Amino acid sequence: MTVRIAGIILAGGQSRRMEGKDKALLPFGDRRLIDHVLERLSRQIDIVALNSNGAPEHFADLHLPVIPDDISGFAGPLAGILAAMEWANRQPTPFSHILTVAADSPFFPDDLVRTLRRSIAETPGHIGVAASGDRLHPVFGLWPVFLRTDLRHWLSDAKNRRVVAWIEGHPHKIAEFPIVTTQSGALFDPFFNINTPQDIADARQRWTALQ
Repeated sequence: MTVRIAGIILAGGQSRRMEGKDKALLPFGDRRLIDHVLERLSRQIDIVALNSNGAPEHFADLHLPVIPDDISGFAGPLAGILAAMEWANRQPTPFSHILTVAADSPFFPDDLVRTLRRSIAETPGHIGVAASGDRLHPVFGLWPVFLRTDLRHWLSDAKNRRVVAWIEGHPHKIAEFPIVTTQSGALFDPFFNINTPQDIADARQRWTALQ
């Protein structure tokens, strides 16, 4: 199998714990959260698209393909992964894999793409999934596009929404990433994700300290 990967930023959630505000558009540093996530991913992969169920014009300045879920009812990250698989397969030169990152995790590792790709090098039909501190981060994954039909069938049952449950039903490889030690000696998970107003405040403080 020839491996050709598209990067996908998953921003299709409802941001319930952020008081209804689209997390991707929140101010972060000198820009927005989505801008930093895009910059970090674009350093690692050439082709990037965005999964979002919001108004596409909110992201027009990013100049990215915007892919909405094609399953109604905000079915969670797996719906975004499925929509991105379908998009990847429709391209003039189809992609064999998509690599997904979360729009609310601005510190993910700079070697994410390389490490996940290496994890499936001998078994390109497997899913590659990131972990740190012995904890899976299932939306940071490398997904074979040929699994799209299987995933659509899985999601046809409204009970099936957990990303880990679907991964566990398929051959997969886990790529372990180290917990980061900060200059102050504190431990920091690079997959830290922003869900609440307190999380965004903590992340902004962390971002400022890194500049």
